[in-house]
Amino acid sequence: MFDKDIIARAERDERDWRQRYDRIVERFGEAAPKRAKGPSTRSGLPLKSAYFPSDLDDIDYRRIGAPGGYPYTRGNLAAQYQMMNWANQPVIGFGLPEDTRARMDALSQQGMTGYFGQNFYNLLYDLVSHEGLDPDDPAARGRVGQCGMAVYSVADMARLFDGLDLAKINVVHITDYQVVPALAQYIAYGRRRGVPAEALRGNTMNYYHQSAFCGMSAFPPEQGHKLAVALIAYCARHMPQWNTTNFVGYDLEETGGNAVQEAGMMLAYGIELVRSCIEAGVAPDLALSRFGFQIAQGNDFFEEIAKIRALRQIWATTMQERFGVSDPRAMHVRIHTHTAGATLTAEQPLVNLIRTTLQAFGAALSGVQAMEVAAYDEAYAIPTEEAATLTLRIQQVIQEETNITSVSDPLAGSYFMEKLTDQMARAATDLAEEIERMGGYIAAQRQGWIRTQIENSAEQWRDQVDSGESRLVGVNCYQSDDHREPDLFTVDERVERIAIERIRAHRQERDAGKFEAAMAEFRAAVGLFAEQPMAGVGDDRLMEAAIAAAEADATTGEMMAAMKAALGWDAPYNFAA
Repeated sequence: MFDKDIIARAERDERDWRQRYDRIVERFGEAAPKRAKGPSTRSGLPLKSAYFPSDLDDIDYRRIGAPGGYPYTRGNLAAQYQMMNWANQPVIGFGLPEDTRARMDALSQQGMTGYFGQNFYNLLYDLVSHEGLDPDDPAARGRVGQCGMAVYSVADMARLFDGLDLAKINVVHITDYQVVPALAQYIAYGRRRGVPAEALRGNTMNYYHQSAFCGMSAFPPEQGHKLAVALIAYCARHMPQWNTTNFVGYDLEETGGNAVQEAGMMLAYGIELVRSCIEAGVAPDLALSRFGFQIAQGNDFFEEIAKIRALRQIWATTMQERFGVSDPRAMHVRIHTHTAGATLTAEQPLVNLIRTTLQAFGAALSGVQAMEVAAYDEAYAIPTEEAATLTLRIQQVIQEETNITSVSDPLAGSYFMEKLTDQMARAATDLAEEIERMGGYIAAQRQGWIRTQIENSAEQWRDQVDSGESRLVGVNCYQSDDHREPDLFTVDERVERIAIERIRAHRQERDAGKFEAAMAEFRAAVGLFAEQPMAGVGDDRLMEAAIAAAEADATTGEMMAAMKAALGWDAPYNFAA
């Protein structure tokens, strides 16, 4: 990247600097902090204490390029925030559908917007629906409307969305493994409103790969993977404005993984998913153009920025070189970043505002497309409306007052940033290749390898915190005797009672004959699906049967019960057995 004379001068300058630096460190001896003697990132990538042009001597400028140019290291678009700010996407969901709707409306009034001012709703389903249950199931006791909204039917969809223009709003459905029932219910609700599926805008998570590292019950890895491909195939044919799949690296870091693991494992799963889409008859350009990424933004400020730049680079080059992808949209890593909930502390909770502000600032510097900022009180509970509004204000201050939106990829060219991006890209690619040698992501999950790697990373971090090597303000340093809790949000105890009354009335009032016929067809479709090889899952039968069941007022728990019976359902720690 530099001519020989500059490199020679830089090497001389570095030698002179190193001599002066080493003398200072030696003077302190054992008292010199670790960051002065052997610095590294949270992922363990080695750092230098200063960087020079010679650090970039082995980096091909073509791996960096221009904003909006292949391999998109510097961002997907030539004009980034200059023309359009990132979407403000707080996660919303608690209590009854109308409780969540009230928060949606309140945050919209406070300036929560998507692209070009569109209404954008990032909606989280509750713990009950995540487990594939209905609220009157005994196992649902105490969890209805907790950590998400109590939405289990088309009737609940109506309570949530009535009065909103479905053809104009963008809705992200944050589900775990109840993806098929939730999307089917939304499509069925749209039809009742006269809005066809092809006009709907939004996102399904479709992240069955999450079961490799999140400790909750799930479909067996192979069946979950087939479900993901089936939904992609259906949407590719019938829902051109629908984003089908979310690569949830965020949850990987939340469960203890590091930045290299997040980028490398998501690349590995992407390779497997595209390969399976091709096998099922979906062209890679078509499938990839509707993929999105949910990526964590943690405390290691520069590593997290380098991770996003490196992920864009290795994704684009892999998809082009391996699968012949040519459409730029199919090579883009479209990132919804989420500031790291795992970094929030119950101790001195207002300090979390500082953490999340820095994380959001890093995300903006890296050029993400959408952002969720965790609220300062989330170490305790669902955010209060005041705390949720403050998360919007963090983004709005960065957008409106810092002037960083005037420049694309402002850290480009930094000796340190470009070297760290290159280190991250190489390490993540090496990890993805290691997973490929094991037979791919699903094989590595089946062996328990992915979960083990992330648990080892989590344990290492915990040991570093316990020993004081990693310092957390308020936890192991700068502690305070003031342990007052903030005013906490609670879900009204009436929520569970009302949800149970509604679901029981819903079953009584629906057309029993229509319901039974639709569920019989759905069970048959799921049974056939369970036996199909990957090459056969690209037809529409499963999704069409699910939509018909939703139109017949089947509930989430009823549809999930049929899927569990046919596909299997187990705790992730049993998958390696």
